[in-house]
Amino acid sequence: SVTGALLAAGRVRVRVRLLMGAAVAFGLLEIAAGFAPSYLLFVLLCPALGLTVITVLNSCNALLQTESAPAFRGRVMAIYMTIVMGGTPAGAPLIGWIGEQYGARWTLVVGGVLVLLGVALAVAVRNVASREPSPHRVPAPAMLPS
Repeated sequence: SVTGALLAAGRVRVRVRLLMGAAVAFGLLEIAAGFAPSYLLFVLLCPALGLTVITVLNSCNALLQTESAPAFRGRVMAIYMTIVMGGTPAGAPLIGWIGEQYGARWTLVVGGVLVLLGVALAVAVRNVASREPSPHRVPAPAMLPS
């Protein structure tokens, strides 16, 4: 986690590609940790999990703050924090039930699958949004003949 934070501090610009790549890596690593056949392998995967989750959180936070219009930045960050922090009370009982019914490993596997589904949904939404013209873009003025 500390390494991820230090790497984030050294970035000049955050790209969506980094965010998506880190999220995919986190989901896959979480699934791998769930299926790890030994405690040693699980422990070896934990630093990579920490690196990727910090990269995802820092990148998402930075992108939302830099890409949102100044007038909406506070609202955007409020919604983001509500989703990030509010997801825990909603998801914890479900993950707890999965752990109770199927074992702790499956909580990691299900969490990783949910991350990958979230990335797929984000990519789909981004693709649809990129095809539609933005209502906030102002067309460039036409050049007048001289």
